[in-house]
Amino acid sequence: MRELIYVSEAKLRQLVPDLPKRPRGLRDVEAQVSTPVGGIKVGKPAREAEPGLAGAVAALEASPRAPRWFAEPGVRPGEWVHFEAPMAYGEVGGAVVFLDVDEATAEYPTGGRLRLLLHGSRHHLVGSLPAVRDMDDGWHQSMWVRFTQVLLKLTDPDRAGNPGDERFLGGVVAAMDRLADRLQPRFAAAWVAGYARVTAVLPEDERTILVATPLYVEHVAAPEA
Repeated sequence: MRELIYVSEAKLRQLVPDLPKRPRGLRDVEAQVSTPVGGIKVGKPAREAEPGLAGAVAALEASPRAPRWFAEPGVRPGEWVHFEAPMAYGEVGGAVVFLDVDEATAEYPTGGRLRLLLHGSRHHLVGSLPAVRDMDDGWHQSMWVRFTQVLLKLTDPDRAGNPGDERFLGGVVAAMDRLADRLQPRFAAAWVAGYARVTAVLPEDERTILVATPLYVEHVAAPEA
């Protein structure tokens, strides 16, 4: 049984333009993806839960833009990646945000050195949101607007030559600190996996922040150490 958390219908229709409105018209498609920490299989169970997901994954895997492992060196904005990480999630200003654990473990060796932040619309949630620390929703909404503006500035082609602008990076880091304070990934993170399109790659002195918007996110078993 698959436990899907998030599936972007907009991205499904981009990848499978002739997606029928009813699942009966879909063919069974399976795709198997091997990762450094395990395997991700998308097939009939996912098709039954969310029409077109298996076909979208198969289309991506067969395309020149086939997803890379998110922790590979050289991942760039606009590319597709597949990921597997311990992450906590919740709603911030109308968006759904997933944030990974900020420390390395035997199961998650890139933790802390590579931060993974996923963002998407709450309307693409498959299930309900988890309970998170109660904070000022108005503050978080304005924070998310500012954070989005920071990302847009950092991914602007006119700024491509200066991606490490300290003022903008400082805004991202401050926003992530507040997100971590709300989501508490150290205590609330569960292992998830999925595919996402990279929004920004933000270098800091001792770590890199990888920001992406997901095609789908699902619960998976923790890898063996």
